[in-house]
Amino acid sequence: MRKTCLLLFGISLTTLSFSQKKSNPKIARNETDISAFMMADNDVAFGAEVVYRLSVTKNLKIGGGVLYGANYEGGVGDPFGYGAVFADVMQFLGHRQKWSFDGQLGHGIYDNDYGLKAGIYYSISCNYRAILSKKMLFTTSLVMGERNFHNGYFEYLPGNSAFVGLRFGVVF
Repeated sequence: MRKTCLLLFGISLTTLSFSQKKSNPKIARNETDISAFMMADNDVAFGAEVVYRLSVTKNLKIGGGVLYGANYEGGVGDPFGYGAVFADVMQFLGHRQKWSFDGQLGHGIYDNDYGLKAGIYYSISCNYRAILSKKMLFTTSLVMGERNFHNGYFEYLPGNSAFVGLRFGVVF
């Protein structure tokens, strides 16, 4: 795990240092974002998400996506499935559009030994994009949000709460 974190940090630092002078090649263009994430609240989840965004204006993109991950209750033990389907809105800052804010709102599903739980999923994030080529960007994000599940018949189960996390991915 430590080697993986150092590798991700090294790649991030290298791409950020070489991409400072160029503008974002995805300005006013549709895009696909594939990212790996790690988020933690009462539980810890590792997974991936895919988002497709349409350009509305030069500084605004809207779209939708899905995410799926392995959720470890209390950070240990056997993982359970966690997924969400969501709408996505991204607002860019500056004329080079390397920094952006992103909001996601949708429906999440969590599967554990007691059955399925479902409820609202939402997140906001601050993103930075580094240019890898004319058609590909590397993106890193700090994410905050909430997985607010309705417990249904299992009122004795605690619901998930606010989470923080990191995302790393590519945009093409």
